[in-house]
Amino acid sequence: MYKNIVVSVILAIAFIGLFGLHISGAATIQQVGSTSLYIFGVSTQPNGSVIGVPAKLSLVVTQGSGKVFLGSTPLTGTDTQAQAVVSALVACELVNVNCDNYNFYYYIQSESPQISGPSAGAAFAVAAMSILTGHPLNPKVAMTGTANPDGSIGLVGDVAAKSEAAANQGMTLFLYPVGEPPLSSDNMTQQAIEYDAAHGMATVPVDSLYLAYQYFTGYNITPELNYNITTPFYNKLMQNTYQEFNVYQQTVYDSLPSKTSSNSSINSLINSALATMQQEEVLVSQGNYYTAASYIVNTSATDLIYARTLEELNTQSDPVAYMDSLIASENASISQTYHSVTEDYLTNMSTLDLKFIAIDRLAQASTFLDNASSSAQSNIPTAAYFYALSEVKRVSSIFWLSLLPRGDSNFSEASYYNLSQYYLYKASSYINYAGLLNPNAASSGASTSMQDFFNKAQYRQEQGNYISSIFDSLESIASAELVIEENSIVLNSSVPVITNEIIDSALRNIDRAESAGVTPFLGISYYQFGENFANTSTPLLIEYESYSRVYTDFEASLANVSFVQSPALFQPISTTLPFNSEYILYLLLGVVLGIAIGGFIYEYKLFKMVKKGRLGKNIKIVVTQNKSIKRKNRRTVHRKSKARR
Repeated sequence: MYKNIVVSVILAIAFIGLFGLHISGAATIQQVGSTSLYIFGVSTQPNGSVIGVPAKLSLVVTQGSGKVFLGSTPLTGTDTQAQAVVSALVACELVNVNCDNYNFYYYIQSESPQISGPSAGAAFAVAAMSILTGHPLNPKVAMTGTANPDGSIGLVGDVAAKSEAAANQGMTLFLYPVGEPPLSSDNMTQQAIEYDAAHGMATVPVDSLYLAYQYFTGYNITPELNYNITTPFYNKLMQNTYQEFNVYQQTVYDSLPSKTSSNSSINSLINSALATMQQEEVLVSQGNYYTAASYIVNTSATDLIYARTLEELNTQSDPVAYMDSLIASENASISQTYHSVTEDYLTNMSTLDLKFIAIDRLAQASTFLDNASSSAQSNIPTAAYFYALSEVKRVSSIFWLSLLPRGDSNFSEASYYNLSQYYLYKASSYINYAGLLNPNAASSGASTSMQDFFNKAQYRQEQGNYISSIFDSLESIASAELVIEENSIVLNSSVPVITNEIIDSALRNIDRAESAGVTPFLGISYYQFGENFANTSTPLLIEYESYSRVYTDFEASLANVSFVQSPALFQPISTTLPFNSEYILYLLLGVVLGIAIGGFIYEYKLFKMVKKGRLGKNIKIVVTQNKSIKRKNRRTVHRKSKARR
């Protein structure tokens, strides 16, 4: 009997060990850190007045895959959810950490029946920056403001009411966005400032998340910018690229049947190309090789091929058949180029983006050729134009491919897929936030563009064209960021300040990438291209600097490194948390199963004893022994009773 009890105990311990090993190995949570701070919203009263409402924002960061989650005790608006994602991504970029390695769990507690609006975005970002850098937040500091992709703090409403609520909550410092309109009822009013001071709270306007972080933690992590991009490798590479394109451009020009034509449209194309070629020479003399090469691809070569194709069509008895033959020939060339582009020969991850660029340009060539094919029967000039675009993009793909070093890489098809999934997720988050933050921009060019590119990214991902999907997602993200930043520009009269912040954010990303040994070819190229519009078009300047920031971030991530090697404090330390509810359940299950199986074995042994008859003999022996003991006990009691009498 005792042996069976021992067996049950041993089995219970064994099952505890087995399930304990399972939970400790498979369900261990690697927590990077946690923090909390107060955020403030507003509530409109029945009489129309607005009062501030406090809420508690908590954040836990764990090892993960770049996902952001938001929960709350009250209902949460979709704009707040979208802001949480954008804020976490912006925080990662500002502290030079790869967001793909972490998950962010935000949670809001408030007595308000619903929480909405993007005004807690800056607080969301600062909380993430605090955990990722290891510098704790001062619990007596609070703030309001959105988190813009360039690291600036966007404008919000009802600042005065929020500041008074912060003062009532016992805060000693309240931060709000720089540039609040001085005559707006939403502004930080003098009356609110006096109220806050009387309650022991100072109010300070801030323009960037770096500055807000400094007020919250006492640490200044604002990077010093290098305004002179010194990239010998990039410059040499772009010089070679331009020379390749220039030879191609000259070849196309020499192939023209005639340098002048009786057709005014053809003459106009040739003259336009010649004018652009003169601009290219000026750019080359300034060292802007990428911009000069871009002019060739986007203007001069396209115009020249278009002019040549129109001239050839004018000499054909059956222009449609001739156009079909050109399209078929170009389609064969694209297929041949595709096999070369997709061949696996990369020496390191830092040059992977060159391959991505080549594949993306080829995908564009294929799309343009499809447009040419669909137009060939109904509109020959349109078909010729798309054919010209297709040829130039295909040749561009070959030139980018020629820059790649030879060697083997281990970047698999699954890696392409995972990247395309991640950037679709990121693009979706930015689109949602941009649309909610600035709903009046729904019909703007940038807003339409962000949705169109996102739709294409989804389609290409479904078709298995993962690299093209990534580039379309990047275009979508860049367009969405423009919508977000336009919101600050519309509300803030200081456009030069906003523009400088966007430019600085592009430079900051480039500096970080180069410090990590990554040459962001597209990031630098877009930055230099944008500089050409510094004195002529602020919208184009902002657009290309935003593209620079997005593409630099992408190119650096391909190297699977953070932008820079951060100091020790910037390396988040994971904490193992093995004891959770699931772990306890497994322990209880181990005990129950151990006892149950031990009991089953015991019952089985009893059954075998009964079957063999040994159990009956044992029972008779026990009964006989018990009767003998009882008789002895009765005789003893009887003798003692007689003695007492």
